[in-house]
Amino acid sequence: RRWLPAPAEAPGTAMARPVLAGDVVPAEWLWACTSCLACDDVCPFGIEHVPFIVQMRRHLVAEGEIDAGVQDALTSVMRYGNAAGKSPRMRARWTRELDFEITDARTEKVEYLWFVGDYASFDPRVQELTAATARVLQAAGVDFGILYDAEQNSGNDVRRLGEEGLFEMMRDHNREALAAAAGFETILTTDPHSYHALAAEYGNGSGPLSVMHYTELLQMLLDVGVIEVLSGGPAVTYHDPCYLGRYHGIYEAPRRVLERVAARVVEMPRCRESAFCCGAGGGRIWMGDLPVTGERPAELRVREAASLAGVGTLVTACPKDYVMFQDAVKTTGLEEDLVIRDVVELVEEAMAAMSRSGGS
Repeated sequence: RRWLPAPAEAPGTAMARPVLAGDVVPAEWLWACTSCLACDDVCPFGIEHVPFIVQMRRHLVAEGEIDAGVQDALTSVMRYGNAAGKSPRMRARWTRELDFEITDARTEKVEYLWFVGDYASFDPRVQELTAATARVLQAAGVDFGILYDAEQNSGNDVRRLGEEGLFEMMRDHNREALAAAAGFETILTTDPHSYHALAAEYGNGSGPLSVMHYTELLQMLLDVGVIEVLSGGPAVTYHDPCYLGRYHGIYEAPRRVLERVAARVVEMPRCRESAFCCGAGGGRIWMGDLPVTGERPAELRVREAASLAGVGTLVTACPKDYVMFQDAVKTTGLEEDLVIRDVVELVEEAMAAMSRSGGS
């Protein structure tokens, strides 16, 4: 497809000019983008492609040209404040399985306000990871709390889909909820997508918010000896979430944590700045598969991990990556060869191993 100037109109005639989004650039191309930032990262001219794609998506959204799954997700976010279509009162239901109560940051001051995120709160495949994170923080004596049903979707994927007005609605609601909290020093999140929205797109009127990813906190707690672990876990490889790595340069923290708990960490050929996207970002997790041949990004990624000699565990630090890879090992038939884990699972197991050994 060549980029050519529009043909000249003959006097007295009116020609239909093509629309950039949908005509010149096919809609399926625009919806295929995962907003992983790889194109921006490698562009020799420093062109930022993702903002152009998002702007063209806004036109498609305005015209109603969106995937049915996306429409359902956006409707759920508008009605319930979450993409799961669940009552806000169910957001913290995962806490019922814990043998301790998590502080209500709406009424009590905390050091860390944990912005849990939709997938970590509602998806049954991720809720155990969320509970594991709470148990590790509790065992380490971290002063943390959550907003319970006052938290809503961060709006990161909503914005990438082109629904700017709905993003602003979510942002403003969460800003108000954070401002109304009893008091906190740092926002903690386990979701890189929420991390990006909070750290880069919210602000509080006087500057950016102080936001920390949970792997950064775990590294700090390990470094100062608050968390004690027994090493010797499985040999692992680590997948860099796009919104944690390329967007915010957080590459070392998860690796330093894994080096403390795993037998060894083996890098995949595509890692760090060159990491391969799982395919969930930019709202793609809510869409059906594209009408193209070949494997999905997550399937390609698990095959890459499974090809590493002596490694049977793929670790990530993003709830959406976790879900995508869990599905991918099933569709590729790699369930017997590759286990999908989250960083916090290995930390909790290493803490338990240290406790059984009698401590340091």
